[in-house]
Amino acid sequence: MTAPRAALGGTSGPVRILFLDVDGTLTDGVITEGAAGDLRNFWVRDGLALIWARDLGLLPVVISGRPSPAVESRMRDLGLECYLDIKDKVAVAERVLTREGARWEDCAMLGDDLPDVPLLNRVGWPIAVADAQPEVLARARTVTLRGGGRGAAREAVELLLRHNGTWEQVLRRYEAL
Repeated sequence: MTAPRAALGGTSGPVRILFLDVDGTLTDGVITEGAAGDLRNFWVRDGLALIWARDLGLLPVVISGRPSPAVESRMRDLGLECYLDIKDKVAVAERVLTREGARWEDCAMLGDDLPDVPLLNRVGWPIAVADAQPEVLARARTVTLRGGGRGAAREAVELLLRHNGTWEQVLRRYEAL
């Protein structure tokens, strides 16, 4: 994989928490509404990478402004901490920081749109998906090569695990070293 544009680390120490938006970040941003509820498309490799992150000490925390049974089901399937229908993402993140004994500098955020800006402005390593809004791109220290819902989360997780010095553990797991 080619390195993301502007792949600049935001912290000197390990990244402990990765906050993620959902729509336009973990999904392609398309929401289909039907009689059975909402449908979202998730990139399978993003989910696998988020499991690696969790297992290697990088806590993924999903925060979305929208409620969604589809997102709730996917996050439960992955075993990820998830907050939906959230109006104040910063307040939720602050509770996570307090619980984990972490600082903003210890965190990264992957986002795509204006509701993500307050978190991007606070974390040590702001990351934008390739197809993010210009205001988000302007705040990012790293911009993924892939768009939201198309592997951007996988890219970000790989970058953060490399930064943390744990990527080789993933490669060894699959005899890819």
